[in-house]
Amino acid sequence: MSFNPTVPDISRQARMRSWLFTPATRPERFANATKSGVDILIVDLEDGVQPDLKAAARNQVRELLDAPEDRALPPLAVRINSPRTRWGLDDVLMLLDAARAPHFIVLPKIEAADQVAHVAALLDEAGKRSALVPMIESARGLDAAVAIAHAHASVAALMFGAADFASDVNAQPHSLALQLARCRMASASAQAGVPALDAPCFALNDAAILQDDLEFANANGFVGKTAIHPSHVAPINAAFTPSAQRVAWATRVIDACNAGAAVVDGRMVDEAIAREARRVLAMQ
Repeated sequence: MSFNPTVPDISRQARMRSWLFTPATRPERFANATKSGVDILIVDLEDGVQPDLKAAARNQVRELLDAPEDRALPPLAVRINSPRTRWGLDDVLMLLDAARAPHFIVLPKIEAADQVAHVAALLDEAGKRSALVPMIESARGLDAAVAIAHAHASVAALMFGAADFASDVNAQPHSLALQLARCRMASASAQAGVPALDAPCFALNDAAILQDDLEFANANGFVGKTAIHPSHVAPINAAFTPSAQRVAWATRVIDACNAGAAVVDGRMVDEAIAREARRVLAMQ
């Protein structure tokens, strides 16, 4: 998968296997994200915060962004409220006024490219550089996913929101409808050349369900997954890190391509196989 070279450097340098949601109202949990080994910490202003605490949560994020960057923490993402709401607009204004920008801004409930482009334009005008991660959480958003991914050069990934999508289409958590939606979103991400990030697994105490979820995501085009509990981070990182055997295969493929060979391990080597090998090596 190719990555847009014009997005902020951190979005191209950071690993995107695991993203952990932590409510902005619980800053004492931020250190737990570091201990979990998560790739990206998402400080949440949206679903993880009750309406009467939105202002306090926003102030907490402002304090975090006004302070010097804590290098001990993973790269920071902030999930704002929907930019179509008053809360979301207040969140955007806070980000524009803060001393520094988060590495990523997660945009929930996006259904059209212009919603992303508007936020991006405001950030550009303020001289703020954050990679944008629109969330696909509705049938309308899924239909517009390719356009959303192309909305602005700062779009660094698409993220699937399974709970809201299921509610929007009246589907059950393990329905075929959700599986097909995940596949469609991964396909849209591939068309746009950005990573696809899967929704969290909500079965917090069932390792088998998590493993099935990860195997599906890994087999169907996702390169990372969000989590709502630190205990899911290690399995997510393992699922999206190529095994030593897989890396060795990819290395043999690339070496064979460079030498002009046509077969590796009994499999024909063409450009499609070479692309697969390059993706594997890039995920180490």
